[in-house]
Amino acid sequence: MRQTARIAFALLSLTTLALAETETPPASTQATPCADEVPASTVTPETPLTVVVPAETEAEIQLLSGIHSKVSHVGDPFAAQLVHPLTVNGQVVLPAGSLIGGRIAHIRPAGRLRRPAELGLRFERVTLPDGQNQPISALLLRLDPMPRTSTEVDSEGILKGRGAGTWKRLTGGLLGLGAFSAAQTQIAGTAGLGLTLPLGGGAVLAYSFLVPKGNEVHVPPETQMRIRLRHPLTVRVAW
Repeated sequence: MRQTARIAFALLSLTTLALAETETPPASTQATPCADEVPASTVTPETPLTVVVPAETEAEIQLLSGIHSKVSHVGDPFAAQLVHPLTVNGQVVLPAGSLIGGRIAHIRPAGRLRRPAELGLRFERVTLPDGQNQPISALLLRLDPMPRTSTEVDSEGILKGRGAGTWKRLTGGLLGLGAFSAAQTQIAGTAGLGLTLPLGGGAVLAYSFLVPKGNEVHVPPETQMRIRLRHPLTVRVAW
């Protein structure tokens, strides 16, 4: 009888132990989310790099719109584009094709006595391919040689038409004007000829033909220029 009770108690203990093992949960059942399941709000985009282009940096640009001192007006806009990429420490800051915009700030037409026309440009902004706009201030340094034009840049960045003719031609024109006026006065004072020439009109006509006039400023499209930044330029580089 006692042996039977012991056997029953052993079986009951084994059964209880087996049930306890099957009901115990695993040590760790929490799943780790995959990378694709991480919420988008936890991903922070890379902050664009900010680069400063120092003052006195020079760049080559190409004019997209023509300029002429007899046609253009103060306040008219003009546009150009960067010919070569502008880099700082090996980092491209302004890609080729970046737009340079501005306005005509000053015009003085050509005049007599070989006085050339003058035209000043004001560079105002640069537009990058990503749409970023930044204000700029730049000085025009020079123009590439242009056929059939007579425009140059002075030390202050002003475009000027080269004077027409030489001083020898100018002196000859003034002497010719004096001789023409003297001869006209003598003819008009001769009553026997019965001629009445308008002295003022004749002098003006002679002045127009004999006294040379300065050249106008003419810069056609696709003309290449070189500019220099007056102030540092800060650009956000996202490429």
